[in-house]
Formats: sequence, C-alpha cells, structure tokens
Amino acid sequence: MSRNSNAARSAKLRIAGLAIALILSSLCPGAALAAGQDCMASYYRSKQPSCVDGALAQLRQEAAGGQAEPNTIIGFLAEIFRTSPEERERLLKAEPSNYVKSVDVISLYRAGLPDEAQKFAAANNLAGLSDRLRAARMPPLDAVRPSSTPADNDLLIGAYMASGNTALIQRVLDNYSGADDGMVGDGLRIGFMMSKFGPGLAPKGRDSVTIKVACSKYDCKTDQTKFLRVMTLGTAIWSLQSLSAQDDGIKKTLSEFFSRDARLKNLFGAEQTAFGNYMTAVVLVSTFQKERAGAAQDQAYEQMSKSASIYENLGSGKDAFEPFKNLKK
Repeated sequence: MSRNSNAARSAKLRIAGLAIALILSSLCPGAALAAGQDCMASYYRSKQPSCVDGALAQLRQEAAGGQAEPNTIIGFLAEIFRTSPEERERLLKAEPSNYVKSVDVISLYRAGLPDEAQKFAAANNLAGLSDRLRAARMPPLDAVRPSSTPADNDLLIGAYMASGNTALIQRVLDNYSGADDGMVGDGLRIGFMMSKFGPGLAPKGRDSVTIKVACSKYDCKTDQTKFLRVMTLGTAIWSLQSLSAQDDGIKKTLSEFFSRDARLKNLFGAEQTAFGNYMTAVVLVSTFQKERAGAAQDQAYEQMSKSASIYENLGSGKDAFEPFKNLKK
C-alpha cells in the first residue's frame, strides 16, 4: 500500500472518529434541557421573567465550567426576542456575562433581527462575531428545517418552550417524512436507545457499538451527511419522547404525526416491537450470564445475546428476534 493511500486512510479514520466524538459530546442531557432550566419547558404557559433569569444564570455557570450546550436556549431566546421587544430590551440591557452576550447575538440573528444583532454586538465588543454570522447567512428560526444538523432540533424545541407553538415540533418531525425506510428505522432505534440508556446507547454489560455501526453503515468517513441525518432523526425522538411526558402539546403532535402516515406508522410500530424484544433479551442475558442451569439455558443465553447483538448493530429487528420467539414458546 502506498504512503499516500495510508495517509488518506488515516485521514478518513480521523474524520470518522471526530464525527463520532462530536455526536457523543452533543448527546448529553444538557442538549435537551439542562438541569436547573426545567422551568423553560413550561415557560410558554406563564411567561415568568424569573424563569428566563434562572435559565441564563444556569448557562453562565455551565459556561464557566466549560459545559455549556446553548442550542436550546438560543432557540428559546430567539423566540422571546422576536415576539417580546420589552423582554428583549430587559435581558440585553442586564446581561453581565460576555459568553451569554455572544449567545444573545446569535439569538438575535436567529430571531430575524440582524440590525439589532449588529447594534448589540458593536456595543459589546462582539463585532467580529456578528460579521462572521452575517457572512455565514445564519438562517432565522422561521427558515430552520432540520435535516442533517442535530442542533436544529434543539433550536426549534427551545423556540417551542417559549411559545407553545406545536408547528415548531411538527418541523422537527417532518424530517422523518422525507427519509427512506432504512433511515427512519435506524433513527427510531437510536432514539429509543438514547431515551432508555443515554448517549452511550447501551445497557450495563453491553458494548456501546450502535453509533460506530451507524457511522460505518452511512460511510461517515467519506461524507457525514447521511450519518448526521440519522443522528438528527434519533435525537428528535429522544428529546420529544422525554419532553412529551410533561407536555400534552408535544405528546399529541408526536402521536398524531406517526398515526396519520401509514408508512411511518408501520415503521414506528415495528421498531417499538423490536425495542421491547431487545429489552427482554438483555434482561435475560444479564440473568443467564450470572447463573445458568443446563444446556437449555446455555442455548437460551447464546441466542439472546446473539439477537441483542444483531439489534445493536442495526440489523433487522424482525430477523434478530425470530429465534427469540421460538425460545419463548
């Protein structure tokens, strides 16, 4: 193999590793809703200024610790800045943190207020940031349609928290309508696994392989677009399922979206069934791993572990658990 071929291969591996690392770093609970910002999820019902103040105080603390995940709050602030000039003036005038001021500049652009963004940036030594955002033509919230950027989900969810407008949640889900069956199934599976196991997508005792498999399946070493789309689909389900437990608007929109499209309804049902079988399999694997009595349980353990592995590696849910059905009989 030539030196150039080795160099190209190494570069592709670094790109793949970076893609996975970036995805994993964004799949923390803060990407959906940071601790201490719980009131954001219901802000649209009461519009209490103290909620916004508390969320910004939390963001300042996270920034100081190098743990800030601002995408949700950018969408949240953008919606407030867009719809409430009085609250916009109060927040911008009172902000003491340079980091949050930079978030404010981005939020003003996302609110579709470029003139206000440039004015605020110039007054706070952030003209360079404003120039870069203007040159990049950052789209306002009204133009955001999630496809292959997981952070776009968070922007729209944040805007929903400030408005209660379920059309924003519909736009998050619309990404599924244009995806092919394979991407829909993989996105749902990853979303279900995130919801249950967190960003590692694996229960205790199982190897965390699913994101790496998705990266390979969608050739992220060459082009990350398809891989990132699957991750955008997955994080959408993860976030919305979590929030729907306490938000009837999200719950209703999520349910109706998958109910009214026959294709998506069937795919959703198939992945729900597969995930239920997977959960049964990993429980039994854990049980039999500790103690097995006889050849029958040895066989069951091996088959359950194999079925779980097929599922984790994004294999067919139906094929993975066909032998499992026979064992249950």
